[in-house]
Amino acid sequence: MGDTMFKRDPEKAAQREVERAEKRRLREEAAAARQAEKEALKEWRRAHPAESTMNTAAMMRAWPSSKFGKTPLGPILGGQAEFVNAGAHKGWTATRLAAGVATMGVSAAATGRKNKGAAVINVTFGNGAAQTYNVSPENATLRAANQYVNAFNALAAQLAAEAAGEQ
Repeated sequence: MGDTMFKRDPEKAAQREVERAEKRRLREEAAAARQAEKEALKEWRRAHPAESTMNTAAMMRAWPSSKFGKTPLGPILGGQAEFVNAGAHKGWTATRLAAGVATMGVSAAATGRKNKGAAVINVTFGNGAAQTYNVSPENATLRAANQYVNAFNALAAQLAAEAAGEQ
């Protein structure tokens, strides 16, 4: 009985070793592919800085981030985003918002207006899908919303220019 425990079928052992080697090779290939995609994405974002800006603004929010100019809802190419104050009040137009960013909110305090109601971002993707996102009235969120919209539109314009240049 003691002998059978250590008797290994050399063919089965060889087969298992071949299977292990194959699994190892597939794992290494997958890791190399992931690394190559990471490098390609880094390179792509170097040429398209608006995507990084857009993703930073979208962080911790429900707005879709982008990878290679594509979001889970559709491509940015051919898309458009707009920041709408949704009747919140007249104080938070994009220019006032930009002025508020430049003066760190001093102009908002100077006007003495409170934010009534919520602003929204309307995003239309290149495939025709459209989405509306509510923007809470905190200054940081409003700034991020403005940054997101500007970056989305800048990236869409850059991608459109590149597409026109390729034809």
